[in-house]
Formats: sequence, C-alpha cells, structure tokens
Amino acid sequence: MSKEEGRKSLETSLEQTKNINRILIIIIVILSLVLGITLWQFFDLRKTVDQKGTEIELLGDERGELQSELEDMLTEFDSLETDNDSMKVELSQRRLEVEELLDKVKDKDFAIYKLRKETKTLRTIMKGYVVTIDSINTLNVGLRKENAEVKETLSKERSRSQKLQKSNENLSSKVELASRLDISSVRVFGVKVKRDMTGKETDRARRTDKLRVCFTLDENKVAKAGKKDLHIRIVAPDGVLLTPGYGDEYRFEFNGTKGYFSDKETIDYQKQAMEVCMDWAKPTEDYEVLEGEYNIFLYAEDYEIAKTTYELR
Repeated sequence: MSKEEGRKSLETSLEQTKNINRILIIIIVILSLVLGITLWQFFDLRKTVDQKGTEIELLGDERGELQSELEDMLTEFDSLETDNDSMKVELSQRRLEVEELLDKVKDKDFAIYKLRKETKTLRTIMKGYVVTIDSINTLNVGLRKENAEVKETLSKERSRSQKLQKSNENLSSKVELASRLDISSVRVFGVKVKRDMTGKETDRARRTDKLRVCFTLDENKVAKAGKKDLHIRIVAPDGVLLTPGYGDEYRFEFNGTKGYFSDKETIDYQKQAMEVCMDWAKPTEDYEVLEGEYNIFLYAEDYEIAKTTYELR
C-alpha cells in the first residue's frame, strides 16, 4: 500500500470513529434525558402517593369519628323518652336514618363530605328533639300535677254526687213504693152459670163453671191516675196454672219475669177506691174442675199486690 493510500485509510478510520463518538454522545444525552424525566416522574409519583396516603389516613380517621358520633346518636335516641305517640313514631324514623347512615360510613364507596353533611343535619335535628322532649316532659309534669288536683276534685264531687244519687234513689224508692196500688177485702168463690147466663155462688168443684176473685182497690193519692192493667194467676190443686190460652197474648211481665195469667182487666184508676171482680172460666163444658186448695195471686201492673187461697169441695 502507498503512503497516500495509507493516509486516506487512516483519515477514513478517524472520520468513522468521530461519527461513532457523535452517535454515542447523542445516545448518552438522550438516555440522560430519559433517566432524568423518569426520576422526576418517580419522585413526583412518590410525593403524590405520600399525599394520597395521608389523605386516606385522614379520611379513615374522619370515618371513624363519624361512626363514633353516629353510634353516640343511636344511644341518645334510645335514651329519649316521651309519652307522645306521634313523637315516638318520628323518633323511630330518625333512628332508622341514623342506622342507614352508619351503614354508609362503614361502606368506603360513599363520599365522606356527603356523610359529614348528613351527620351534621341529623345532629341538628336531634338537638331539636332533645329541646322539644324536655319541654313536653316539663309540661307533662305540670299537667300531671294539675290532673291530680282535678282528679281529687272530681273524686270529691263524685262522692258528693253518689251520696246525692243514693239519697234520690232512696227517695224515689219511697215514692215508688208509696205510689203502688193496694187492695183489701179479697174474696174468692166458685160460680155456677145458669142457662140465663146468671150466676150462683158455689163451693162445690163439680158445680163450678168459674172462679171469681173480687176485691177493693184502695184509694192512693200518690199513685198516677190513668189506665192500669190488673192480672190474676190461679194455680189448681194439681199445680197446673189455669189460663185461657198459651199464646204470647196470654203472658205478662211480673217480678222481673214473664208468665201466663188466668184473667186480665184494664181499669181507669182515678186515685179513688173502686171494686173489681175478675174471673177464670173453665175452657170447655167437659172440663173437670178439681177439688182441693187453689192458690190465687193478684198483680197490679208488673208487681204482686196480694195472694190468697180458696178451697173447692
């Protein structure tokens, strides 16, 4: 190889070396820039992570504080006592709201600022309930005291009223008893009906067609004047009640019960003495009138006024 060629070859090698060095420098610069950017991003991300960690820790602490506050509110709700039914219902509804909010606090998906706002609202409402219930309880104390005084007054008035009522009842009973009708001169006998429909007195059972009860209804100025029903009940010697029939039209009320009558008479009583006769007639011609003792009971309106006996031979 000639010197010229050797020189050219050396120059070419040096040029190639310079080019390679330039490329290496460029690569080193680029790598340095990439490394710098990467380090900056790393430290920035680390700073962000640290900040987020601090925020998460703070949020966790705040959730714990909210949870503790809500649990305290539940305890306070349980301690609130009132006799007001509508207030009881409202307290129960608010308690459910606190329980629902407590569940949200435990769930990390709910935003803390919303939970904080709802908790503050419930706390304000609860303070209002405390004031209201204290006012109601204070009012109730006064009302209970007033109620006790009213009850005592009513008890005294009731006692006085009962005494007056008892006195009036006694007076009414006396007036009622005094206004009852009374009779005298009771007379019972058998009647033999003749063909001309006139009657002849008899004490023979086989001749008796009727049993007649006559008496004097005494004068009573206290009794009310007007229409009054009189009844007689005659019980035969065999214990059978003598009655013209067994339908409801032959029954009446007396002494708190109902029974059949032997005869009924409606009179116009004018507070003066008057004579009355009442009959029981045998239902058929072939009816056998028994010998023996007959028990006769007399009633004015719905009470018994007399009783007697009569014997047919």
